[in-house]
Amino acid sequence: MTAVSKTTVKDYLKAAAYYLLAIVAAFGVAGLILLTMHQDVLLGYKTILTTSFSSLPNFALTIFKFTPIYLMGLGFSIPLASRKFNVGIEGQFLLGAVGAAAVGITLTGMPGYIILPLLLTVALIMGAIWATVPALLLYFFRVNEIISTILMNFISFYLVDLIALGPWRDVTAGYPMTIPISSSARLPIIGSQINIGSLFTIALAVLGFFILYRSTFGYELRASGSNPIAAFKFGIKTSYLAPLSLVLGGAVAGLAGGLEVSGLYFRLVEGMQSNYANLAIIVSLMARGNPVALLLTSFFFSMIEIGANAMQRTMGTPYEIALITESLMMLFVMTVDAIRQKRR
Repeated sequence: MTAVSKTTVKDYLKAAAYYLLAIVAAFGVAGLILLTMHQDVLLGYKTILTTSFSSLPNFALTIFKFTPIYLMGLGFSIPLASRKFNVGIEGQFLLGAVGAAAVGITLTGMPGYIILPLLLTVALIMGAIWATVPALLLYFFRVNEIISTILMNFISFYLVDLIALGPWRDVTAGYPMTIPISSSARLPIIGSQINIGSLFTIALAVLGFFILYRSTFGYELRASGSNPIAAFKFGIKTSYLAPLSLVLGGAVAGLAGGLEVSGLYFRLVEGMQSNYANLAIIVSLMARGNPVALLLTSFFFSMIEIGANAMQRTMGTPYEIALITESLMMLFVMTVDAIRQKRR
């Protein structure tokens, strides 16, 4: 092992230790909040950290949370390598869901081995198309991607409302949603609880890691983000890399929307994006955009979400304690990063 690789491993371990300290601090503050509410703090910690593993249904619920959070986090991480912030993953997720619902509702006579790949491909393409608009604005007019992707999010919200209340509306439902997709357009189940959509996270984690860290494109993308002037001098065409990374991120976020329609809701539902985008951005920043580390942060936050729901049911604790804990984690991680940067 070379000196460089030893230093890299040491740095990773040191960063992990600092982040662990930040997580402990966040849980400590959350515990103080629970004390002021006259709650059993230790029971609360136990509920948050063990509910996901207490039964197969709870583990399945955790995986259902984990899949969209991870994929949307990956959709944020790819542009992050070029120092671009794809906060439009929410809209791209919804457009992927729209595409999946359209395929699943209209192409009812197709067998699963045809309609499923088609449905997921359309979802991926729809997410990419939605991200192409801010990508083109960035490439041709240097429009800030944060502003343009946020605006695209708002358009997607109204578009979903329009479709959920339009010709595909389920008139028997008391909430804006479409009629169900065909049974052949639904993801197969592994065992009795989990669908095969969770396998996409593992496959894309490996693929994302190799693209970002083991390919010429990934090297150029990261170089253009860390030092665009130096990258340009070395012949890297930096102008197209950031816009392209936005499109790739949008494709992954769109795939997440397709998997939600095909594997969980079986229809397009208003508000189905939940707070996935916020969580995805947090877990991506905590993982520093690394697709493998993102697996851990995404699963950990999914555990917190499921545990907080269990606390609400069994202890009467407001679900918002999860949001507070997650926000505190991000705040402490950012503080740790700032301190480490100052010491360098």
